Amino acid sequence: MTVTVLDANILIAAMDTHDAHHAAAAAYLKRAVAVDQLHVPTLNLAEVLVGQVRQGRGAPAEAAIKALGVGVVSSDSLGALELATLRANTGLKLPDCVVLACALKLDAALATTDKVLAREATKLGLALALPVNTTEPPGSPVPAAPAADAASATTGEARTA
Repeated sequence: MTVTVLDANILIAAMDTHDAHHAAAAAYLKRAVAVDQLHVPTLNLAEVLVGQVRQGRGAPAEAAIKALGVGVVSSDSLGALELATLRANTGLKLPDCVVLACALKLDAALATTDKVLAREATKLGLALALPVNTTEPPGSPVPAAPAADAASATTGEARTA
């Protein structure tokens, strides 16, 4: 069983059928919930829920994520100095530093569609749960995976990589 920390973009894409990464994220989650131990930091779960709250579906969306067996890791368990150091050394935005710090703390793989975050994670020795081409320049879009048999879900809020 692999321990994996989920970036918000994985859950957002799985819930949003219009997201460019929907098929890949939904297929990944469908497979991973059966065999892996999945976690998301509180701050990153909040990112996922913003779009759902705006649509009046915050509580059901949170319950659905938890029902998948995704554990929620308190962002308070991550040290402020550790987060500040990651931010200063990587240039990543703080939510990305939170998911990165969580993966480091749990000695876990990281699931993300964000190329820059994936590149920084591999520099720090973390395994990636999804293949992400990290050699392209920052800001390059990640190509959507071919259509997969994924369960339809509700619309979330898109997040840029």
